Amino acid sequence: MEQLFLNFKKRIEEHPNLVEAMCLSNKDGLIWKEQYLPRTVRNIYSHSKSFTSLMAGIAIDEEKLSLDTRLVDVFKEEINEENYDRLYEIKLKDLLSMSSGFDDDYLFGWQKAQGIGYPDYLKFMLSRELKQKPGTKFHYSNGDTYLVSRMIEKVYNKKFVQLCYEKIFQPLEIGFPMWGCDPQGYCTAASELCLSVEQMNRLGILFLNKGVYKGKRIISEQYVNMCSVSKINTPKNYWGDYSYQFWMVPECEGYRADGAYGQLTIIMPKQGYVLSFQRPEDDKLEKVIEILREEVFNKL
Repeated sequence: MEQLFLNFKKRIEEHPNLVEAMCLSNKDGLIWKEQYLPRTVRNIYSHSKSFTSLMAGIAIDEEKLSLDTRLVDVFKEEINEENYDRLYEIKLKDLLSMSSGFDDDYLFGWQKAQGIGYPDYLKFMLSRELKQKPGTKFHYSNGDTYLVSRMIEKVYNKKFVQLCYEKIFQPLEIGFPMWGCDPQGYCTAASELCLSVEQMNRLGILFLNKGVYKGKRIISEQYVNMCSVSKINTPKNYWGDYSYQFWMVPECEGYRADGAYGQLTIIMPKQGYVLSFQRPEDDKLEKVIEILREEVFNKL
């Protein structure tokens, strides 16, 4: 099996600048790593969402939240009477599965750059119109993930990044990474986390080991199992259905953390491997996926 990944690596290396770094691990840890650019830490874009999901799972394990916790349960002071009925049905599981019902793009980089949502992203999101019944339709939005992080922060009464440091980054030996903030200093949560490819990969090792990293349980096996199966169908132009801030990878019966341009960690429980790679901001991700299918997925 490992030879398939070596063949994949060899094919990738035939195309200069196709990837910046990549690594392969199994349940015991790193097997090999290649760093093609001197930069070792980069913005992993929406790969960040899977770390937010992990923190949500921890909050559920610690009974601070449940999948059925409603927005209105947490933000009683922030939601006025006029908006209460409109937001009443939105649950944590709807936000995690990108099916909040807002059914629109919110808090993406180009929008934030234009000042949309400024200065209070929470107030902005809680004022959005509901266009669909929560839990029924997929619509990818940074706003849903942002609301997840703010729910977590509220029930712990502690900064989201501090919680992640204590409960995720320290146990995974990541340190205290940079993570973008909104105009009021709250973590953006959906993007802008900066990690090396090996640090990205440790999230995959944790999930491959059903929530255990180097002998220490960080997240319950139950939550790992929930993240590894589809929760909502996506349009046909997407690569796989969606779970709780993870995407399905049907070719290997696995799932992935996925950031823009190809900041990927692919978890393959059936095969017992985790593949991560980082890519430049270009339009060549499809070439990488094509090679991955030819050299690995089609030969499983």
